[in-house]
Amino acid sequence: MKLKSILTFILLSICAISTAQDQLPIRIDDSKITSLREVVDTSLQLKLEVALRSNPEWKKLIDQKKMAVGIVDLSDPGKVRFARVNGNHMMYAASLPKIAILLTAMDAIDKGELKETSEVKKDMRLMISKSNNAASTRMIDRVGYEKLEAVMTD
Repeated sequence: MKLKSILTFILLSICAISTAQDQLPIRIDDSKITSLREVVDTSLQLKLEVALRSNPEWKKLIDQKKMAVGIVDLSDPGKVRFARVNGNHMMYAASLPKIAILLTAMDAIDKGELKETSEVKKDMRLMISKSNNAASTRMIDRVGYEKLEAVMTD
């Protein structure tokens, strides 16, 4: 019960933050917002790749698909520019998606679709308290991408 209360608080906080466009320093009409894929800038893309690949460790991680970077240039709100490296490659979950994974797992447990075993509880605890990516991946494997998407879009 305590975990559900904490999760509810976190999700409500995220919703409050994500719906606060009027508080952003850059105000733009929703009809003018476009997908980042539509504003990929080749010049910015080249600069990003050169900068990242100049670091041997980063180059290695990028080549191994273990590092992804995205940058959005909002210096001119009327001409947003975007560049990314490995932006279309699935990476291990970061901290924010772990909340969605936890919510999906709890929903699956409540509906009898996932058994609450000691391994499941341990992975959920590691995923949230230690931000453990391996535990997150195991939980995604247990609940599946389809279930995760269904819970998040309901």
